Amino acid sequence: MDREDLTAHYYRIAETIRGRIEAQEYKFGDIIPPEKDLEKEFGVSNITIRKALALLVQEGLVVRKRAIGTRVIYKEDKRLAIRISGNFKDWFDSAYAKLGLDVDVLEIVVTDCPERIRSILDLGEDAKIWRMKRVRKFNRKPISYYINYGSPSLLGKLSSKDFEKQSFIEVFQERCNIKLSKIEQQVEATIADMDLASILRVRFGDPLFFVENVYYSTEDLPVEVTHMYYRGDRYLYKTTIPLY
Repeated sequence: MDREDLTAHYYRIAETIRGRIEAQEYKFGDIIPPEKDLEKEFGVSNITIRKALALLVQEGLVVRKRAIGTRVIYKEDKRLAIRISGNFKDWFDSAYAKLGLDVDVLEIVVTDCPERIRSILDLGEDAKIWRMKRVRKFNRKPISYYINYGSPSLLGKLSSKDFEKQSFIEVFQERCNIKLSKIEQQVEATIADMDLASILRVRFGDPLFFVENVYYSTEDLPVEVTHMYYRGDRYLYKTTIPLY
């Protein structure tokens, strides 16, 4: 059975109408087509259309009023642009410094090291890892989620207060007395599982950007790994490509 067969008709219809709203085919204040027209367009029953519209009401995109219809109340949220370039300051300024984001530290622990991190940092099979989980918020809404991994011997004395006014990299270099020389960055498209959906307040299956940063010391040794999950509806990646 293919993936589309596993997706309820009402959910697909809701997603289609959502896309039209976000593309402003149905603008703020518009009355979307009546149920009978939607039944005919999508070839489904009235019950299915009602379930789709109920989902959009629940998510705050539309409001339904008897004798008036279904009106769009969604206003486009600002999307935050992250600049892609070879300059870390460009990336940092666009991603953090100029946005005025709030940070909530969810957890700081020393725990078993995931295989992926152990491989990158060249650690032993039974190695422990220092891990911090954080959420960044814009207008009090979570927009990105970060997991930092590093050596307990380097980071074990840090607390959430250390990250209230400085970025992780600033704290890392100052408190651990390690100068960083480069970042290897990998960006992938992914979707929200149940854990990520709960943290970022999105729906299961919503699109996310996944970014892995590996930080290297001046001795060219990997010393820290950061995994970042950015909401696809709140971020975009932007760059300029020169033509020669």
